Amino acid sequence: MILTLVLITIGALLFLVIVYNMLQQYRQKQAAEKRGIMIRHSHIVNETEELLLNAGQLPYSRTLVLILYQRVQNSLQTMVETDPNNAQLASRLENVRQQITDAKDNFPPVQGNFKRPESDQQALHMLKLVKRLRHVVRQEHNKGKVGSQAFVAEDRRLELIQLKINLSNMLKRVRMAITNRETAAARQMLEKGKKILSNLADKDDQLLNIEETIQEWINDLDTKQQQVEQQKEEQEKEKSELDMLFEPKRKW
Repeated sequence: MILTLVLITIGALLFLVIVYNMLQQYRQKQAAEKRGIMIRHSHIVNETEELLLNAGQLPYSRTLVLILYQRVQNSLQTMVETDPNNAQLASRLENVRQQITDAKDNFPPVQGNFKRPESDQQALHMLKLVKRLRHVVRQEHNKGKVGSQAFVAEDRRLELIQLKINLSNMLKRVRMAITNRETAAARQMLEKGKKILSNLADKDDQLLNIEETIQEWINDLDTKQQQVEQQKEEQEKEKSELDMLFEPKRKW
C-alpha cells in the first residue's frame, strides 16, 4: 500500500514537472514570438521614418507620404497590441494618426520639383532612395494596403524620377566627353537618351526639357562635324592646288 502511494506520489510529481516544463516552454515561445514581432515592426517603423525624413531629396507626392505614414501606423498598432502596457508606443501611434490627418489636409499633390543631382554621390543616393521607395510601395500593395490604381500611378511616377536622375547623370558625362573631345562617346550617349525618351508617351515638362537639350547637343555635334569635314575638304583642295602648281613641268 505504501509502495503504491509512493509510486502515485512520484508519478504525480513527474506529471507536475512535465506540465511545468511545458508551461515554461510555452511562455518562452510566446516571449520569443513577442520579441520577434516587436523587433520586426520596430525595424519597419525606423526604416519608414527614415524614408519620410528624405522627403527633401525628391519630390514626394501626397499619395506616397500617406502610404509611408500608414505603414508606420500599421506597425505601431501591431506593437501596441503586442505590448498594450507600453505608454510610449501608444503616444507614438496617436502622433502618427495626427500626422496622417495633417498630410491629408495640407500636403500638396506633389511637393517640390525634381532637382538634378550635383554629384555622382548624390545621384547614387537618390537612385537608392527611389529604389527603396518603389520596394515599399510594392510591398504595401501586395499586402492590400494600397489600391492597384494608386500603386500603378505612384510606381510610374517614381520610375520617371529614376529616369530623370539617370538622364541628368548622362548629360553630365556627355559634357565631360565633349570637353575631352570624345565626340563619338558623347554622340552614342545622346542617341541612347534620345531613343529612350522617344518611346515615352507620358513625358512631363522636365523630361521634355531634357529631350530638347539632348536634341540641341546632337545638333551642335552635327554642326561641328560638318565644319570639321568642310575644313578638311578645303585643306585637301588647297593641298591639291599647291601640288598642281609645284608639279614638275613635263618636257615635250
